[in-house]
Amino acid sequence: MAASAIFDPVQRDLELVDEAIRQVSRVDYPLLESFLTHILSTRGKRVRPALVLLSASFHNYCLQFLVPLAAAIELLHTATLVHDDLIDNSSVRRGTPTLNALTSHSATVLVGDYLFATAAALCTETQNVRVMKVFGQTLMTICDGELRQIFSAGQWRQSRDEYYQKIERKTASLLRTAAETGAILSGAPEEHIQALRQYGYYLGMAFQVVDDVLDFIGDESTMGKPVGSDLRQGMITLPTIRLLEQDPDHPAIRRIFDDGDSSDRAVHEAVDVVVRSSGIAFALDEARRFARIAVDHLATLPACQSRVALESLAEYVVSRAS
Repeated sequence: MAASAIFDPVQRDLELVDEAIRQVSRVDYPLLESFLTHILSTRGKRVRPALVLLSASFHNYCLQFLVPLAAAIELLHTATLVHDDLIDNSSVRRGTPTLNALTSHSATVLVGDYLFATAAALCTETQNVRVMKVFGQTLMTICDGELRQIFSAGQWRQSRDEYYQKIERKTASLLRTAAETGAILSGAPEEHIQALRQYGYYLGMAFQVVDDVLDFIGDESTMGKPVGSDLRQGMITLPTIRLLEQDPDHPAIRRIFDDGDSSDRAVHEAVDVVVRSSGIAFALDEARRFARIAVDHLATLPACQSRVALESLAEYVVSRAS
């Protein structure tokens, strides 16, 4: 099932979120407007804003507050991607040139900062102090995760626990926040808020593990980036960690990290080694385990169309091809 079909219960309201996001690029400085339009015109799967709306739909569903919150969550995610691309020196995302490929590094940083600030301003429109506090804590957590990733680049002897800590901060924290804040705004009882918070966390863990698997076995034209990008950037993810648990000194991995050989030939050889190992199957099993835990946390919620959508979303996350 496509993500768009899963989001049927909130599809019309997602269009309101899209319009709120488009409004962000309508500024009176033409150059900034062009940068924002370029960034925001490429629409992703909208998992995060949909998660806000679906999580709120079990109780008091008030679009006046939910639309700015969902837009804020998506803008926060977009801002992290702008900075990610700069840090990784990526020239393409989803088949489209990144902002740092089009302008200076300084300008890219400031546009990312502008998006962070805009997201924070939108969050205040919820008029909910708890939501604003969670939002601010999440931004700090994401920055923590990015710093961990930067300073662990090239360190190839990493444990599974270290990897999970990084993806919790980098990815799972924002999906957790999307689900939690949507529930908070709906006036849900604390039991349901915590259930949705845990659902978002484990969904995010599954999402990132699958992303890391696709970096080895995904289709380049669909993903919009070359296979093996993580290894090329000195990042160790779960499939490679599993390989190294079984063969701690594999020469194909050592060649990249110890010898500093990030040539196409070296990267392709390392990718082939990981793909032929048990690392891919192990990582996918872990993603499915996280997804099952996510769905288990929905058991306390009312049985309805939104709950079915969240269950389907967990299934989609581990079966997607991009």
